[in-house]
Amino acid sequence: MDWVALVAGRKIKEAMDNGEFDDNPLQGQPLNLDEDASLSPEQRVTRKILKNAGALPQWMQMEVDIRREREAIEKTRTRAQRLLAQPLTGDARARVLSRLRRELREQMDTVNTMILQYNMICPSGYARPFASYNLNREMEQLGS
Repeated sequence: MDWVALVAGRKIKEAMDNGEFDDNPLQGQPLNLDEDASLSPEQRVTRKILKNAGALPQWMQMEVDIRREREAIEKTRTRAQRLLAQPLTGDARARVLSRLRRELREQMDTVNTMILQYNMICPSGYARPFASYNLNREMEQLGS
């Protein structure tokens, strides 16, 4: 047993002997510990503070971010299809296609990195599968 626990135990015993806990309105009621008893008290307090603040665990926030980025990619694809459907000269079409490919490749690469990070930190029983983008195939489809 470490010295902190010894000192704390002695202080609690002294307070009990002095009757400092006698008028506690919650006396005799069960403690409401978080559902995960395997967490340390510090982790429980941290989890409770984050929960009360409406914050999500990092892996859950990453799910939200991945979905948001995938929606942005779909918007970029829609914009690309609309632009490429317009009559453009050969040089203008090549510039537009190059810019759109670069933009989509960057967005998809970001999402693929986020998916890898998500897979590393997500608890095993909670993982939701996300398919990574095949960049080469996606770029080929954009060019056709």
